[in-house]
Amino acid sequence: MEIHINTINSKLVTDNPKLLAALEDLYSFRVPGAEYSPQYRRHSWDGKKKFFSRKGIFKTGLLERVLGDLKKVEATPTLIDSRTSKNKIQEHYFDNITYYDYQDKTIQKMLEDKRGIIKAPTAAGKTLIIAGLVKALAGRKMVLLFNAKQLLTQTYDFLKSLDIPKLGICFSEGFIEGEIMLCTVQSIEKILDTHLNAEVLMVDECHEFANGKTTVAAIQSFPEANYRYGFTATPPSQKISLFNLEGGLGPIYSVATTEELIDKGKLTKPVIQIIERYPSDEDEEDLSYSEIYDTYIINNTDRNNTIKEIVDDIKEKNERARILILTKSLDHGRTLEDLCGGQCEFLEGANSIQERYKAISRFRGYRGSSVLIGTKILQTGVNIEEITHFINARGMKSEIATLQALGRALRKHETKDKVFVYDFFDPEKYLLGHSRERKKHYEAEGHEVTLI
Repeated sequence: MEIHINTINSKLVTDNPKLLAALEDLYSFRVPGAEYSPQYRRHSWDGKKKFFSRKGIFKTGLLERVLGDLKKVEATPTLIDSRTSKNKIQEHYFDNITYYDYQDKTIQKMLEDKRGIIKAPTAAGKTLIIAGLVKALAGRKMVLLFNAKQLLTQTYDFLKSLDIPKLGICFSEGFIEGEIMLCTVQSIEKILDTHLNAEVLMVDECHEFANGKTTVAAIQSFPEANYRYGFTATPPSQKISLFNLEGGLGPIYSVATTEELIDKGKLTKPVIQIIERYPSDEDEEDLSYSEIYDTYIINNTDRNNTIKEIVDDIKEKNERARILILTKSLDHGRTLEDLCGGQCEFLEGANSIQERYKAISRFRGYRGSSVLIGTKILQTGVNIEEITHFINARGMKSEIATLQALGRALRKHETKDKVFVYDFFDPEKYLLGHSRERKKHYEAEGHEVTLI
Protein backbone atom coordinates (compact mmCIF):
# COMPACT_ATOMS: atom_id res chain seq x y z
CA MET A 1 0.00 0.00 0.00
CA GLU A 2 1.35 3.41 -1.03
CA ILE A 3 0.24 7.03 -0.95
CA HIS A 4 1.64 9.17 -3.77
CA ILE A 5 1.70 12.77 -2.57
CA ASN A 6 1.57 15.76 -4.89
CA THR A 7 0.88 19.43 -4.20
CA ILE A 8 -2.83 19.46 -5.01
CA ASN A 9 -3.94 15.80 -5.05
CA SER A 10 -2.67 12.59 -3.53
CA LYS A 11 -3.54 8.98 -4.33
CA LEU A 12 -3.87 5.87 -2.20
CA VAL A 13 -2.69 2.84 -4.19
CA THR A 14 -3.95 -0.46 -2.81
CA ASP A 15 -5.24 -3.82 -4.01
CA ASN A 16 -8.05 -3.66 -1.43
CA PRO A 17 -11.19 -2.32 -3.17
CA LYS A 18 -13.25 -2.66 0.01
CA LEU A 19 -10.91 -0.22 1.77
CA LEU A 20 -11.27 2.31 -1.06
CA ALA A 21 -15.06 1.97 -0.96
CA ALA A 22 -15.09 2.41 2.82
CA LEU A 23 -12.96 5.57 2.58
CA GLU A 24 -15.14 6.93 -0.21
CA ASP A 25 -18.17 6.48 2.01
CA LEU A 26 -16.41 7.97 5.07
CA TYR A 27 -15.44 11.09 3.13
CA SER A 28 -18.88 11.65 1.53
CA PHE A 29 -21.29 14.22 2.93
CA ARG A 30 -24.82 15.08 1.95
CA VAL A 31 -25.17 18.49 0.28
CA PRO A 32 -27.90 20.64 1.89
CA GLY A 33 -30.77 21.09 -0.54
CA ALA A 34 -29.52 18.34 -2.85
CA GLU A 35 -33.04 16.93 -3.14
CA TYR A 36 -34.04 19.97 -5.21
CA SER A 37 -31.33 19.38 -7.81
CA PRO A 38 -32.42 18.08 -11.26
CA GLN A 39 -29.50 15.61 -11.21
CA TYR A 40 -30.70 14.20 -7.90
CA ARG A 41 -34.27 13.91 -9.16
CA ARG A 42 -33.02 12.08 -12.27
CA HIS A 43 -31.10 9.71 -9.98
CA SER A 44 -27.84 10.64 -11.73
CA TRP A 45 -26.36 12.01 -8.47
CA ASP A 46 -26.68 10.68 -4.94
CA GLY A 47 -26.72 14.20 -3.42
CA LYS A 48 -23.31 13.84 -1.76
CA LYS A 49 -20.03 15.73 -2.00
CA LYS A 50 -17.18 13.20 -2.12
CA PHE A 51 -13.69 14.03 -0.86
CA PHE A 52 -12.21 10.59 -1.59
CA SER A 53 -12.74 8.87 -4.94
CA ARG A 54 -13.16 5.16 -5.62
CA LYS A 55 -9.79 5.39 -7.40
CA GLY A 56 -8.13 6.54 -4.17
CA ILE A 57 -7.66 10.22 -5.11
CA PHE A 58 -8.07 12.92 -2.45
CA LYS A 59 -6.91 16.49 -1.77
CA THR A 60 -3.45 16.54 -0.22
CA GLY A 61 -4.57 18.81 2.60
CA LEU A 62 -6.62 15.86 3.91
CA LEU A 63 -3.55 13.61 4.14
CA GLU A 64 -3.36 13.82 7.94
CA ARG A 65 -7.02 12.77 8.23
CA VAL A 66 -6.59 9.88 5.79
CA LEU A 67 -3.48 8.61 7.60
CA GLY A 68 -5.37 8.80 10.90
CA ASP A 69 -8.25 6.74 9.51
CA LEU A 70 -5.90 4.17 7.98
CA LYS A 71 -4.16 3.82 11.33
CA LYS A 72 -7.51 2.88 12.90
CA VAL A 73 -7.62 -0.20 10.66
CA GLU A 74 -3.91 -0.90 11.25
CA ALA A 75 -2.93 0.06 7.72
CA THR A 76 0.47 1.74 7.33
CA PRO A 77 1.07 2.97 3.77
CA THR A 78 4.44 3.90 2.30
CA LEU A 79 4.53 7.64 1.55
CA ILE A 80 6.00 8.71 -1.77
CA ASP A 81 6.27 12.49 -1.72
CA SER A 82 6.83 14.22 -5.07
CA ARG A 83 6.79 17.76 -3.65
CA THR A 84 10.06 19.67 -3.81
CA SER A 85 11.31 22.97 -2.39
CA LYS A 86 13.82 25.02 -4.37
CA ASN A 87 15.02 27.49 -1.74
CA LYS A 88 16.18 27.40 1.85
CA ILE A 89 14.13 28.74 4.73
CA GLN A 90 15.33 32.13 5.98
CA GLU A 91 15.21 33.55 9.51
CA HIS A 92 11.74 34.79 10.38
CA TYR A 93 12.81 37.29 13.05
CA PHE A 94 12.67 41.09 12.71
CA ASP A 95 15.16 43.46 14.38
CA ASN A 96 12.53 45.70 15.98
CA ILE A 97 9.82 43.14 16.83
CA THR A 98 9.64 40.45 19.51
CA TYR A 99 7.22 37.59 18.93
CA TYR A 100 5.03 36.21 21.66
CA ASP A 101 5.91 32.59 22.38
CA TYR A 102 2.78 31.28 20.65
CA GLN A 103 3.49 33.38 17.54
CA ASP A 104 7.06 32.12 17.28
CA LYS A 105 5.91 28.53 17.85
CA THR A 106 3.19 28.87 15.19
CA ILE A 107 5.60 30.19 12.54
CA GLN A 108 8.12 27.42 13.21
CA LYS A 109 5.40 24.77 13.16
CA MET A 110 3.98 26.01 9.84
CA LEU A 111 7.42 26.20 8.21
CA GLU A 112 8.04 22.61 9.27
CA ASP A 113 4.62 21.29 8.18
CA LYS A 114 4.48 23.45 5.01
CA ARG A 115 0.70 23.76 5.17
CA GLY A 116 -2.12 24.31 7.60
CA ILE A 117 -5.05 26.47 8.66
CA ILE A 118 -3.93 28.78 11.44
CA LYS A 119 -6.78 29.42 13.87
CA ALA A 120 -5.88 32.79 15.37
CA PRO A 121 -8.44 34.65 17.52
CA THR A 122 -8.79 38.42 17.42
CA ALA A 123 -5.60 40.17 18.67
CA ALA A 124 -3.49 37.00 18.40
CA GLY A 125 -1.22 38.87 15.98
CA LYS A 126 -2.26 37.08 12.80
CA THR A 127 -0.72 39.73 10.53
CA LEU A 128 2.63 39.42 12.31
CA ILE A 129 2.50 35.65 11.82
CA ILE A 130 1.87 36.25 8.12
CA ALA A 131 4.84 38.65 8.03
CA GLY A 132 7.09 36.09 9.72
CA LEU A 133 6.17 33.41 7.18
CA VAL A 134 6.69 35.84 4.28
CA LYS A 135 10.15 36.77 5.60
CA ALA A 136 11.15 33.13 6.15
CA LEU A 137 10.05 32.09 2.65
CA ALA A 138 11.70 35.02 0.87
CA GLY A 139 13.06 34.22 -2.59
CA ARG A 140 9.92 32.44 -3.68
CA LYS A 141 6.98 33.75 -5.65
CA MET A 142 4.04 34.19 -3.30
CA VAL A 143 0.31 34.84 -3.55
CA LEU A 144 -1.57 36.23 -0.56
CA LEU A 145 -5.32 36.06 -1.21
CA PHE A 146 -7.97 38.25 0.43
CA ASN A 147 -11.73 38.43 0.14
CA ALA A 148 -11.87 42.16 0.94
CA LYS A 149 -9.67 45.01 -0.30
CA GLN A 150 -9.65 46.62 3.13
CA LEU A 151 -7.91 43.57 4.61
CA LEU A 152 -5.53 43.55 1.65
CA THR A 153 -4.48 47.19 2.04
CA GLN A 154 -4.04 46.85 5.81
CA THR A 155 -1.76 43.83 5.36
CA TYR A 156 0.16 45.50 2.53
CA ASP A 157 0.80 48.59 4.67
CA PHE A 158 2.00 46.43 7.57
CA LEU A 159 4.38 44.35 5.44
CA LYS A 160 5.68 47.51 3.82
CA SER A 161 6.36 49.04 7.26
CA LEU A 162 8.60 46.05 7.99
CA ASP A 163 10.65 46.77 4.83
CA ILE A 164 9.69 43.47 3.19
CA PRO A 165 10.86 43.86 -0.44
CA LYS A 166 9.23 42.99 -3.77
CA LEU A 167 5.64 43.52 -2.61
CA GLY A 168 2.91 43.76 -5.22
CA ILE A 169 -0.77 44.55 -4.95
CA CYS A 170 -3.77 43.65 -7.10
CA PHE A 171 -7.41 44.62 -6.60
CA SER A 172 -10.13 46.41 -8.51
CA GLU A 173 -8.71 49.89 -8.00
CA GLY A 174 -4.98 49.28 -8.28
CA PHE A 175 -2.14 47.09 -9.51
CA ILE A 176 1.55 47.06 -8.56
CA GLU A 177 3.59 44.14 -9.84
CA GLY A 178 5.79 42.26 -7.38
CA GLU A 179 7.23 38.87 -6.51
CA ILE A 180 4.94 38.77 -3.47
CA MET A 181 1.43 39.53 -4.75
CA LEU A 182 -1.35 40.53 -2.39
CA CYS A 183 -4.52 39.99 -4.39
CA THR A 184 -8.27 39.95 -3.87
CA VAL A 185 -9.91 36.74 -5.04
CA GLN A 186 -12.13 38.85 -7.30
CA SER A 187 -9.02 39.98 -9.25
CA ILE A 188 -7.17 36.68 -9.29
CA GLU A 189 -7.28 36.39 -13.10
CA LYS A 190 -4.92 39.37 -13.35
CA ILE A 191 -2.03 37.48 -11.71
CA LEU A 192 -2.41 33.99 -13.18
CA ASP A 193 0.01 34.65 -16.05
CA THR A 194 2.80 35.65 -13.66
CA HIS A 195 2.01 33.80 -10.44
CA LEU A 196 0.24 30.55 -11.29
CA ASN A 197 3.61 28.92 -10.54
CA ALA A 198 3.87 30.58 -7.09
CA GLU A 199 5.52 28.39 -4.46
CA VAL A 200 3.64 29.96 -1.54
CA LEU A 201 -0.11 30.48 -1.12
CA MET A 202 -1.60 32.27 1.88
CA VAL A 203 -5.33 32.89 2.31
CA ASP A 204 -6.56 35.44 4.85
CA GLU A 205 -9.99 34.95 6.48
CA CYS A 206 -10.01 31.61 4.71
CA HIS A 207 -13.43 30.64 6.10
CA GLU A 208 -14.81 33.08 3.53
CA PHE A 209 -13.37 30.82 0.79
CA ALA A 210 -15.01 27.60 1.97
CA ASN A 211 -18.19 27.52 -0.10
CA GLY A 212 -18.21 29.61 -3.27
CA LYS A 213 -17.26 27.83 -6.48
CA THR A 214 -14.66 30.46 -7.39
CA THR A 215 -13.16 30.76 -3.91
CA VAL A 216 -12.87 27.00 -3.38
CA ALA A 217 -11.20 26.70 -6.79
CA ALA A 218 -8.77 29.46 -5.81
CA ILE A 219 -7.49 27.74 -2.67
CA GLN A 220 -7.23 24.39 -4.47
CA SER A 221 -5.17 25.85 -7.33
CA PHE A 222 -1.51 26.97 -7.70
CA PRO A 223 0.02 23.56 -8.49
CA GLU A 224 3.56 24.49 -7.39
CA ALA A 225 2.58 26.06 -4.06
CA ASN A 226 3.98 23.52 -1.61
CA TYR A 227 3.65 26.08 1.20
CA ARG A 228 -0.07 26.65 1.76
CA TYR A 229 -1.54 28.51 4.72
CA GLY A 230 -4.98 29.72 5.72
CA PHE A 231 -5.77 32.19 8.50
CA THR A 232 -9.05 32.49 10.38
CA ALA A 233 -10.45 33.03 13.86
CA THR A 234 -13.46 30.85 13.06
CA PRO A 235 -12.98 27.69 10.97
CA PRO A 236 -16.30 26.32 9.71
CA SER A 237 -17.83 23.40 11.57
CA GLN A 238 -20.00 22.21 8.66
CA LYS A 239 -18.22 19.20 7.13
CA ILE A 240 -18.29 20.18 3.45
CA SER A 241 -16.99 23.69 4.16
CA LEU A 242 -14.34 22.37 6.52
CA PHE A 243 -13.10 19.69 4.13
CA ASN A 244 -13.03 22.19 1.24
CA LEU A 245 -10.66 24.33 3.31
CA GLU A 246 -8.53 21.52 4.69
CA GLY A 247 -8.30 19.89 1.27
CA GLY A 248 -6.73 22.98 -0.25
CA LEU A 249 -4.72 24.25 2.71
CA GLY A 250 -4.18 21.58 5.36
CA PRO A 251 -5.24 20.70 8.92
CA ILE A 252 -6.24 23.24 11.57
CA TYR A 253 -3.62 24.47 14.01
CA SER A 254 -4.88 26.51 16.98
CA VAL A 255 -2.64 29.41 18.01
CA ALA A 256 -4.37 30.28 21.30
CA THR A 257 -7.87 30.44 22.72
CA THR A 258 -9.77 33.65 23.42
CA GLU A 259 -9.68 32.80 27.14
CA GLU A 260 -5.87 32.49 27.04
CA LEU A 261 -5.53 35.85 25.30
CA ILE A 262 -7.78 37.49 27.89
CA ASP A 263 -5.67 35.94 30.68
CA LYS A 264 -2.49 37.21 28.97
CA GLY A 265 -3.97 40.70 28.83
CA LYS A 266 -4.11 40.70 25.03
CA LEU A 267 -7.92 40.93 24.88
CA THR A 268 -10.54 42.76 26.91
CA LYS A 269 -12.94 40.68 28.96
CA PRO A 270 -16.51 41.00 27.63
CA VAL A 271 -19.58 41.52 29.80
CA ILE A 272 -22.28 39.88 27.67
CA GLN A 273 -25.93 40.70 28.37
CA ILE A 274 -28.74 39.13 26.34
CA ILE A 275 -32.03 41.02 26.53
CA GLU A 276 -35.07 38.74 26.66
CA ARG A 277 -37.96 40.07 24.61
CA TYR A 278 -41.61 39.33 25.35
CA PRO A 279 -43.37 37.16 22.73
CA SER A 280 -45.77 38.97 20.44
CA ASP A 281 -49.47 38.15 20.27
CA GLU A 282 -49.46 37.89 16.48
CA ASP A 283 -49.74 34.60 14.58
CA GLU A 284 -46.37 33.74 13.03
CA GLU A 285 -47.19 30.26 11.77
CA ASP A 286 -47.65 31.10 8.09
CA LEU A 287 -44.79 33.62 7.86
CA SER A 288 -41.56 32.84 6.01
CA TYR A 289 -38.15 33.47 7.57
CA SER A 290 -37.66 36.71 5.63
CA GLU A 291 -41.10 37.94 6.73
CA ILE A 292 -40.33 37.04 10.34
CA TYR A 293 -36.96 38.80 10.14
CA ASP A 294 -38.42 41.94 8.56
CA THR A 295 -41.27 42.14 11.06
CA TYR A 296 -39.55 41.26 14.32
CA ILE A 297 -36.02 42.55 13.80
CA ILE A 298 -35.73 45.20 11.04
CA ASN A 299 -39.10 46.89 11.60
CA ASN A 300 -39.67 45.99 15.23
CA THR A 301 -40.34 49.35 16.88
CA ASP A 302 -40.02 48.03 20.44
CA ARG A 303 -36.72 46.24 19.72
CA ASN A 304 -35.27 49.25 17.89
CA ASN A 305 -36.38 51.61 20.66
CA THR A 306 -34.67 49.33 23.18
CA ILE A 307 -31.45 49.76 21.20
CA LYS A 308 -31.97 53.53 21.28
CA GLU A 309 -32.52 53.39 25.06
CA ILE A 310 -29.32 51.37 25.50
CA VAL A 311 -27.38 53.93 23.46
CA ASP A 312 -28.89 56.86 25.37
CA ASP A 313 -28.11 55.19 28.70
CA ILE A 314 -24.52 54.51 27.67
CA LYS A 315 -24.03 58.10 26.55
CA GLU A 316 -25.49 59.43 29.79
CA LYS A 317 -23.09 57.35 31.90
CA ASN A 318 -19.96 57.59 29.70
CA GLU A 319 -18.40 60.76 28.38
CA ARG A 320 -16.24 58.98 25.79
CA ALA A 321 -18.13 55.79 24.97
CA ARG A 322 -17.45 54.22 21.59
CA ILE A 323 -20.53 52.21 20.59
CA LEU A 324 -20.53 49.73 17.68
CA ILE A 325 -23.86 48.50 16.31
CA LEU A 326 -24.01 45.75 13.67
CA THR A 327 -27.03 45.13 11.46
CA LYS A 328 -27.72 42.64 8.69
CA SER A 329 -29.50 45.02 6.32
CA LEU A 330 -28.94 48.58 5.13
CA ASP A 331 -32.56 49.50 5.94
CA HIS A 332 -32.11 48.39 9.54
CA GLY A 333 -28.87 50.36 9.79
CA ARG A 334 -30.49 53.52 8.49
CA THR A 335 -33.44 53.11 10.87
CA LEU A 336 -31.07 52.87 13.84
CA GLU A 337 -29.01 55.78 12.51
CA ASP A 338 -32.15 57.96 12.58
CA LEU A 339 -33.03 56.77 16.08
CA CYS A 340 -29.58 57.16 17.63
CA GLY A 341 -28.92 60.66 16.26
CA GLY A 342 -26.01 62.70 17.61
CA GLN A 343 -22.51 61.72 16.59
CA CYS A 344 -23.40 58.65 14.53
CA GLU A 345 -21.52 57.20 11.56
CA PHE A 346 -23.13 54.66 9.19
CA LEU A 347 -20.97 52.53 6.89
CA GLU A 348 -22.03 50.25 4.04
CA GLY A 349 -20.32 48.20 1.34
CA ALA A 350 -20.74 50.96 -1.23
CA ASN A 351 -18.38 53.23 0.72
CA SER A 352 -14.85 53.47 -0.66
CA ILE A 353 -11.87 52.58 1.54
CA GLN A 354 -11.12 56.29 1.95
CA GLU A 355 -14.71 56.97 3.07
CA ARG A 356 -14.54 54.11 5.56
CA TYR A 357 -11.27 55.33 7.05
CA LYS A 358 -12.60 58.89 7.39
CA ALA A 359 -15.81 57.71 9.09
CA ILE A 360 -13.86 55.48 11.49
CA SER A 361 -11.48 58.34 12.22
CA ARG A 362 -14.40 60.64 13.08
CA PHE A 363 -15.91 57.90 15.26
CA ARG A 364 -12.62 57.53 17.14
CA GLY A 365 -11.79 61.20 17.46
CA TYR A 366 -15.10 62.73 18.55
CA ARG A 367 -14.80 64.48 21.92
CA GLY A 368 -17.98 63.02 23.36
CA SER A 369 -19.56 59.58 22.95
CA SER A 370 -20.02 58.33 19.39
CA VAL A 371 -21.83 55.54 17.52
CA LEU A 372 -20.69 53.50 14.52
CA ILE A 373 -23.31 51.45 12.64
CA GLY A 374 -22.46 49.02 9.88
CA THR A 375 -23.27 45.77 8.13
CA LYS A 376 -20.91 42.90 7.30
CA ILE A 377 -18.08 45.24 6.28
CA LEU A 378 -17.46 45.90 9.99
CA GLN A 379 -17.58 42.20 10.94
CA THR A 380 -13.96 41.48 10.00
CA GLY A 381 -10.75 43.31 9.28
CA VAL A 382 -11.56 46.50 11.16
CA ASN A 383 -9.32 47.24 14.13
CA ILE A 384 -10.95 49.81 16.40
CA GLU A 385 -9.47 49.23 19.84
CA GLU A 386 -11.49 52.07 21.39
CA ILE A 387 -14.86 50.23 21.15
CA THR A 388 -16.34 50.15 24.65
CA HIS A 389 -19.83 48.86 23.84
CA PHE A 390 -21.07 46.49 21.14
CA ILE A 391 -24.72 45.92 20.23
CA ASN A 392 -25.46 42.91 18.03
CA ALA A 393 -28.72 44.11 16.51
CA ARG A 394 -28.91 41.67 13.64
CA GLY A 395 -29.75 38.30 15.17
CA MET A 396 -28.59 35.36 12.97
CA LYS A 397 -27.29 31.99 14.17
CA SER A 398 -23.92 31.64 12.43
CA GLU A 399 -21.03 30.82 14.77
CA ILE A 400 -18.59 32.52 12.40
CA ALA A 401 -20.66 35.71 12.09
CA THR A 402 -21.30 35.86 15.84
CA LEU A 403 -17.70 35.40 16.96
CA GLN A 404 -16.20 37.53 14.19
CA ALA A 405 -18.50 40.36 15.20
CA LEU A 406 -17.69 39.94 18.90
CA GLY A 407 -14.00 40.04 18.06
CA ARG A 408 -14.33 43.64 16.81
CA ALA A 409 -14.96 44.76 20.40
CA LEU A 410 -12.44 42.68 22.34
CA ARG A 411 -9.24 44.49 21.39
CA LYS A 412 -7.32 46.08 24.27
CA HIS A 413 -7.18 49.82 24.73
CA GLU A 414 -6.03 52.05 27.58
CA THR A 415 -9.50 53.59 27.87
CA LYS A 416 -11.23 50.35 28.91
CA ASP A 417 -10.75 47.36 31.18
CA LYS A 418 -13.86 45.53 29.93
CA VAL A 419 -16.24 45.77 26.99
CA PHE A 420 -20.03 45.62 27.29
CA VAL A 421 -21.88 43.45 24.78
CA TYR A 422 -25.64 43.51 24.16
CA ASP A 423 -27.62 40.90 22.25
CA PHE A 424 -31.28 39.83 22.06
CA PHE A 425 -33.18 36.68 22.92
CA ASP A 426 -35.84 36.87 20.23
CA PRO A 427 -38.83 34.56 20.96
CA GLU A 428 -40.38 34.32 17.49
CA LYS A 429 -40.32 31.35 15.10
CA TYR A 430 -36.83 30.82 13.60
CA LEU A 431 -35.41 33.68 15.70
CA LEU A 432 -35.70 31.73 18.97
CA GLY A 433 -33.43 28.96 17.68
CA HIS A 434 -30.98 31.53 16.35
CA SER A 435 -30.86 33.28 19.74
CA ARG A 436 -30.10 30.00 21.50
CA GLU A 437 -27.31 29.29 19.03
CA ARG A 438 -25.68 32.69 19.61
CA LYS A 439 -25.79 32.16 23.37
CA LYS A 440 -24.09 28.78 22.89
CA HIS A 441 -21.41 30.35 20.69
CA TYR A 442 -20.58 32.96 23.34
CA GLU A 443 -20.45 30.33 26.10
CA ALA A 444 -18.35 27.94 24.01
CA GLU A 445 -15.65 30.65 23.88
CA GLY A 446 -15.59 30.70 27.69
CA HIS A 447 -17.59 33.94 28.08
CA GLU A 448 -20.15 34.37 30.84
CA VAL A 449 -23.59 35.36 29.58
CA THR A 450 -26.32 37.09 31.58
CA LEU A 451 -29.99 37.10 30.53
CA ILE A 452 -31.76 40.34 31.45
